[in-house]
Order: sequence, then structure tokens, then C-alpha cells
Amino acid sequence: MVSPLPFEESMFHRSLTGLNVNPAENEEIYRYYESRYGKDAKAPPPSNSQDGIHQILLADASDEQTDPDSVDPWMRKKEPIGEGAYAAVWLWEKYRSPYSNDALLQLAVKDAKLDRFWRDHPSEGILLRKLHDHGCNTVITVYDWMFKEATQLGEPSIIRIIEEFAEHGDLLDISNFYAENKLIIPEAFLWHIFYSGANTLCYCQHGTTKSPETIDGWDPITHMDIKPENFLMTKPDDSLNEHYPAIKMGDFGFAYTLPAVGCDKFRGWKSTWTYGTRGFQAPEVQHLIRPKEGSFDPVQVAALHGSHSDVYSLGRTMLDLRSRSIAGARVDKHDNEDQHVKDYYSEPLNDLIMWCLERPIGRRPSAYQLFQKTTEGMEMHQRIMRKEQAEAEAGWPFHSQVLYTKASQLRYARDPVFTVMYEKVNRAPLKDGVKTLDPGEQPTPPVQTPEPQTPTPPPRNPNQRGRVP
Repeated sequence: MVSPLPFEESMFHRSLTGLNVNPAENEEIYRYYESRYGKDAKAPPPSNSQDGIHQILLADASDEQTDPDSVDPWMRKKEPIGEGAYAAVWLWEKYRSPYSNDALLQLAVKDAKLDRFWRDHPSEGILLRKLHDHGCNTVITVYDWMFKEATQLGEPSIIRIIEEFAEHGDLLDISNFYAENKLIIPEAFLWHIFYSGANTLCYCQHGTTKSPETIDGWDPITHMDIKPENFLMTKPDDSLNEHYPAIKMGDFGFAYTLPAVGCDKFRGWKSTWTYGTRGFQAPEVQHLIRPKEGSFDPVQVAALHGSHSDVYSLGRTMLDLRSRSIAGARVDKHDNEDQHVKDYYSEPLNDLIMWCLERPIGRRPSAYQLFQKTTEGMEMHQRIMRKEQAEAEAGWPFHSQVLYTKASQLRYARDPVFTVMYEKVNRAPLKDGVKTLDPGEQPTPPVQTPEPQTPTPPPRNPNQRGRVP
């Protein structure tokens, strides 16, 4: 059920006036975003809805479970899994009965504060669903959303979004694990991440990955907050790589669209706001060029927000993952970092990262070029990984293996034989583009022992830097 909600048109016009932009001359900007956002906010589902997801949408922030009189009564709020400046995310689980401990379903439920500009601005759900509908499988799945009006004075209105739960955490989690244990994130996994991000950016820009031409009717999407925490790890997609978690971009809370034709004025207007996270912002975003007196000079506009900004942020994310991995694995802090990079990561990967980080916008790869390059690198290293696995004896770890599950990380912590074996193959330097052990360095194969059971993790501190899908 869809119900249009009124726009704060006066707020829109006041904002334009504050930027010295004549609202009458820029009515097309307002009308464009009104047509995209103003009619897509979801009204509350019927009170007698039998859908468990709808029951979560209706729940108050203080509720610990859904309405016990509903058909799906055993949907319980489990624990906080992330909190940011504009949103908080909780894990909800569905149980067979009030006495059951095994969850049948896990969902991430995000309560996002509304943009002060667009009163009913559910763009995150809309854009994620739009990408999914066009075939993008590297963004988090959104199931439903609903506008929730504030019920108490001083509380903000929110958009509640129900998304798939990323059971393996985010890239900051795995980066921390590898750095803390002085391990190298395998290059094959970095290509897997790079490809997933580039695939998403290509869909955002063109609505497809089949051509550098934008498909008819597609409005390019700018994400504006790409960083390790916003890449989530879900169960493996066997059609891509059965050994690695699926990497999905999330948190489209700052994302917006631009019209495919004549977008200079729109880009100029949207670029008057600074988005993203310091350290991952592109130079043109961090050192904002604000339009003056309502004039959007095309030369200025070319240096403002857009796909090129997201390409830079993706490159910065990859550099962060690579650098933290190298820093964690270095025994001597005075060792030459450049040499360590060459020891553990290939020239094509390092060159592609630096290409994304070019300061002049025109020298960065386009989203489609980046997709092509990362596809080549990902496919080559998949072949290397499968060769490593085939050559490893039963029970032996291999270099490209990634410890991303709680069970594998627990085994690394508790099984000393496995720990020694994994560290040997993980820290072996590059040889002709492939990491191998020197003759005589092959570790003794382990005694086959069952992996320990994964304990139930403690609730995360909501004030801790966490993931926000």
C-alpha cells in the first residue's frame, strides 16, 4: 500500500534561497526529486497484517517482540548490530515458538533519521530495490520499508528499512581480525572485494555492466559514503565464488540520483552538501567547491560529486584494506612498506588502486573501465586460488583461504597446529605473481579434528564503531 506524503516545499525553497538560488528558476530540481521520492513512502500496513515483516514495521522502538496476537508472533529484537550518526540497526530473529533457541530467520532492521530536506525521503530502500530489479547482486537486499511519524515531541521521524542480515559482519571486522593477528589479507580476496564494489558502481552509473552506455530511462546513482564498514559479508554466492562470502555494498542513506540528461544544475545543487566519511572522501568532496550566486559553472560542476567521487572512495577503501594488512603483518615497524607491498601484492592490483586515487578527476577510470579491470583480476585469481586448493593436501590451508566465519577464526585461535600452518602459507611472499612456500618449508599436515562449535557472540556495544547496512 502506497500513500504519498506531503513535501516540505517551503523548506526546499528556503534551502535554495540560502544558497542564493532562485527557486522559481530551479523549479525543475524540485519537481525532479518530488517525482522520484515524494510518492514512494510506504503507509503503515493494515493492523491485521499476517506478515512478520509488517509486524516489525509496526513495532515501536521499545518493543522486544512483535504483537503476540499476530500469526507471526515470535519475531524478537535480538541485539544492536550497528549505530551511526543518522541510523541505528538491530538484529531481529524469527523463532518457531517462544521456547525455541534456533532462529528460523534473521533480519537487519534499520531506523534512519529523515533528511531535514525531504520529509518522506525513503531513497535508500527505493535505490536498493531499483538496483536489484536491474540485476545487481552486489548490494544488500531490501525487503520493505515504512515512514514512521514521530510520536513524541523532540523525537525525529524515521524511515524503518528491513534488509537481509549480513551474518559474517563487514570488511572492517575482517580487516581488524587480520591486522590484529599479523596476517595478510589474500590478494584473491582483495580482487573479490574490488570486483564487487566496481560491479555496484557500474550498475549505479549505467544500470548495467554490459556496456559503457547508460540504459534508457536510467538515472545515475551516487553513493557518497563508500568505506570498509559499508561493505557487508553474506553467505557465499556459489555462482561467483563458493570459497568467499558475497560482498555487498550497503548504507545508501546518503545516495541520490541525477537525471541522465542535463544534470549539471542538479549536480551543482547536490554538491553544495558534504557527504561521506573523512579519510574516504574524494578531494573534490573534501575540498568542496561551492557554487556562487546560483551560477553552476560547467567547469566547476565537472569537479563536483558524481561517479568519479565513488570511484575514488572505492580505491581509498582498497588502499585501506591493503595498508592495514601490510602494517599488521610487518614484524619490524622500520621495514620498508613499499617493499612489503611488492612482496605480498601484485603490480596490477597496486596500479589499479592508485589509478582510482588520481587527484584529477579526468585521469581516474570510469565505473565501466573499473568493472572490466576488476573482472579480469578477480577471474585470474580465482584460477590461482582453485589451483592452490587442488595442490593442498586434505586438511591443509592454502594461501588464498580467508578466515571469515566465526568457526574458522575460533579454530585459528584454539588449534595450534592449524595456526602454524595457516600463518606459513598466508605470509609466504609472491613468486611470479603467486604466493608459494619455499622447498622445505611445507608444514606438517594436521591431525583431523572436528572444528569447535561457534559460541554465541556477545551483544555489540551500540556506541562502538559498528556496521550500518
